[in-house]
Amino acid sequence: MIRCQINFKRLSLTDIKIDIKRVPKKTTLIKAMEEADVKNKWENSSWGKKLIVQKRRASLNDFDRFKVMLARIRRGGAIRQELAKLKKEVAA
Repeated sequence: MIRCQINFKRLSLTDIKIDIKRVPKKTTLIKAMEEADVKNKWENSSWGKKLIVQKRRASLNDFDRFKVMLARIRRGGAIRQELAKLKKEVAA
């Protein structure tokens, strides 16, 4: 991303931190980010995982969405069966 002005309302703070001097050059910033392993930390954070899932879902085609729908139906059926078994055991 190129350097530009951004409103404070659009910024969100994270726990990921890099110790660098004020107003670094682009190469210095990239090097510091690679040394601090920022990309890996971001992908392992809950926020990063959520964004990855959103991107993956947005890239699904019709057939993939259909397969997801069937998997959810199967999972719901299995949960209902197990719940019915537990209710029978408790009632008996």
